[in-house]
Amino acid sequence: MDRQDRREADQVVRYGTSRTIIVVVVVGLVVALVIGGVWWGVRVATSDVKGAGDAQIKINEADNRINAQETFEAMYQKIQEYDKNLDQAAADKAEYPGDTFFATNYSGLVKTCNDAVFQYNAEARKVSRAKWRDPELPYEIDTTDPRFDCKENPA
Repeated sequence: MDRQDRREADQVVRYGTSRTIIVVVVVGLVVALVIGGVWWGVRVATSDVKGAGDAQIKINEADNRINAQETFEAMYQKIQEYDKNLDQAAADKAEYPGDTFFATNYSGLVKTCNDAVFQYNAEARKVSRAKWRDPELPYEIDTTDPRFDCKENPA
């Protein structure tokens, strides 16, 4: 084999090797894209079940249970406290008519009481909280009940 033949043979080998490498890389990319697409499709197809399961795990965590129960209990007591304090705020407002401090104090207490009622009712509807409300506490605050109406009670 002379030099010219040898060079031609080397070129054929190099050309074949380069071509093989390109084919292997392209096939590898196609396989990776197909596997990625299939994996993505599986994740999409199972996302509803997985999401529901993950939510249930989070809802049932001990910290969530304890926090939810404590929150409901504290809000329930606070609403009663605010409503009861309205009696004194109304008396102060009546004792000092025209005094903006007592009028503002009364209005602020009514707003705070109403906010607490709305917050309790909103928490009672949350998927992560509602399940852990103590059964002895109401599902929703009844604003027709004088203990929770955020109005002063007649003496």
